[in-house]
Amino acid sequence: MKLRPVKQVVNDKTADQFAVLARLISQADEIVHAGDPDEEGQLIVDEVLQYCGSTVPVKRLLINDLNPETARKALRNMRDNSEFTGLYKRAYARNVADYLYGIQVTRAYTIAGREKGHNEVISVGRVQTPILGMIVRRYAANQNHKESWYWQVQATITGTNMTIPALLVVPEDAPVDDKGRIIQEGYAQEIVELCQGKNSTVTRAKVEDKTKAAPLPFALLDLQAKMSRLYDFSPEKTLKITQDLRENYKAITYNRSDCRYLPTEQFAEAPQTLNAISSTFPELSKFFEQTDSMKKGRAFNDSKITAHTAIIPTAKHIDVNSLTGDEQKVYRAIVEQYLAQFLPEKGFKSALAEFDIVGHQFRKRAIRNTVLGWSVLLTDKDESEEQDNGGVFDELAKLNEGDVLECANVDSKREKTTPPPLYTVASLLEDLRRVARYVGDPHIKQLLLDRDEEKDDQEQGGIGTPATRGAILTLLQERGFFFIDKKKVIPSPLGLSFIQALPPIMTTPDMTALWHEQQKMIETGELEVDSFLDELEKFVAFQVENVDVSGLKVTVYPCDCGGRYVRRKSENGAFWGCNNYPECRNAVPDRNGQPDFTAQNFVAKCPKCSSKMKLNSKACNCSNENCKYVVWGTQFNKTLTITQISDLLNKGKTREIKGFKTKAGKKFDAILQLEKDGSIIPVFNNNKRK
Repeated sequence: MKLRPVKQVVNDKTADQFAVLARLISQADEIVHAGDPDEEGQLIVDEVLQYCGSTVPVKRLLINDLNPETARKALRNMRDNSEFTGLYKRAYARNVADYLYGIQVTRAYTIAGREKGHNEVISVGRVQTPILGMIVRRYAANQNHKESWYWQVQATITGTNMTIPALLVVPEDAPVDDKGRIIQEGYAQEIVELCQGKNSTVTRAKVEDKTKAAPLPFALLDLQAKMSRLYDFSPEKTLKITQDLRENYKAITYNRSDCRYLPTEQFAEAPQTLNAISSTFPELSKFFEQTDSMKKGRAFNDSKITAHTAIIPTAKHIDVNSLTGDEQKVYRAIVEQYLAQFLPEKGFKSALAEFDIVGHQFRKRAIRNTVLGWSVLLTDKDESEEQDNGGVFDELAKLNEGDVLECANVDSKREKTTPPPLYTVASLLEDLRRVARYVGDPHIKQLLLDRDEEKDDQEQGGIGTPATRGAILTLLQERGFFFIDKKKVIPSPLGLSFIQALPPIMTTPDMTALWHEQQKMIETGELEVDSFLDELEKFVAFQVENVDVSGLKVTVYPCDCGGRYVRRKSENGAFWGCNNYPECRNAVPDRNGQPDFTAQNFVAKCPKCSSKMKLNSKACNCSNENCKYVVWGTQFNKTLTITQISDLLNKGKTREIKGFKTKAGKKFDAILQLEKDGSIIPVFNNNKRK
């Protein structure tokens, strides 16, 4: 398949807007390139100018903050766009390479999969396939975990009116696992016997006053992770809500940001912004009373700014009643995170003591909060396990170096190792910005870290972008590579076998790292774009020629008519229908990427005409074509189970169902009741109908 040179066409949906833009470009004597100040922003505008054949001078405006003073400064310091040709070539090479690699390898595996009975797209991509690889490897590590034991040695140190538990500082020559834990019971027991009843000398004792700054404002990924943890929002849902908050309400700043910092110019707008949002949520008024708009925290740091800045509220008063319930949740999270920047820092005292018992070191630390500060508003997810709950802090604070106490008791406790936890959507999102930690090859690891060196310290060797990560997870789930079960991300048999069938270079971040190395050379002129793409096409050709899906697990689900069920998608989600449609209209719901045949055993009569009711992917319809009665599978923003629909039609009501939501997003629990006219109403336990 000949795909170069890559042909560009105007999107039909935006053809009218493009025509206006092209006309203006043709009339211009000079053009200002105001794309985002990164490689993608450079590419987008340069491609349009090249497509239109423009030859007029182009100036480059570099701006990542719409603060008026920042914009004026950028306008005074525009540069010639030719200075950024290397950046354009770098972005162009990556864009074309992703296209060539994705379309050809996806086509090859999809065709091979169909020969095994898999009727859907089996997609491959530089970013999406390594993400699936992460999911599969984490699942395998969890499932294949072999339980083992380790031992912790604890001493109980006593003195006048004090008892202090202290843990052994594991010696350097101890037999330990990869986490530094003692793995030989005999070694631990030997220390126990040696230290039992001996004197304990305080070798170190100190109490320090410390502070902790508020969590930074949100980048998109952090907001998506929080919304997933709190409300089970998908990344794509959070992205769409932020897009609406920005475009429809002008309530927040740019939403697709990978940065958690703010420019110093924005600090001057803080009083105005705080004033605008102070009356938005009345229940937050007590926190606004504690804010100091003159407090310039660590979030305001020009050196940490990337192409965009953190997501914060704008200085526009928003009537929250005009927002949907879900929009309110996202907006409130953004407001609270910004508000926390102006609350006092969290203050605490840290007490530390170290003890020597016949040459072995034991340590105890305790923390006591002194100023709650921002933590009255936001949860401190790093709250230390050393938080003082039993008065140990006071006892440590009394100690001085050289004090001699008694080791009243020493014991070793056997602990069981635990497997790495399965991913949740939130933890997976957070890991996508730090995939370098899982790379064994030092060169590849460093390339990934170098790729993020110009980004803020939240991105440390990641893959994907804020705008694509959520969409990729949605795509992988829709294509049946994984499913969500009780908030856990579980690879499907297809996802597991697909990753096992692929060569490692396609399932790890290595390709992203190696491309980055070559694209840097393109930017500096050390490598030509065509040379990079020529080598890529050789790599793609080799992969296509060596496609092997012999191990791919594809289950064929036969239909009564002689056909087979294939997974399809409708506006209401996935379902399974016969491939002989429209001659055969058999269909069953999708459950975690597989057909749910319990629907075939469904029996119920129509409450209006007594004909048989039939289930499909989104509703339960009367089989009598002259009767239009239907029970929709989604009631009050919650999808009903087959059992619940059966109870409703056969018993006249369901058991209490939790998690319904009003149009405003307010949750409620209720029994669904079938009325005589066939309508469905929620009934509450106190018998008050909604």
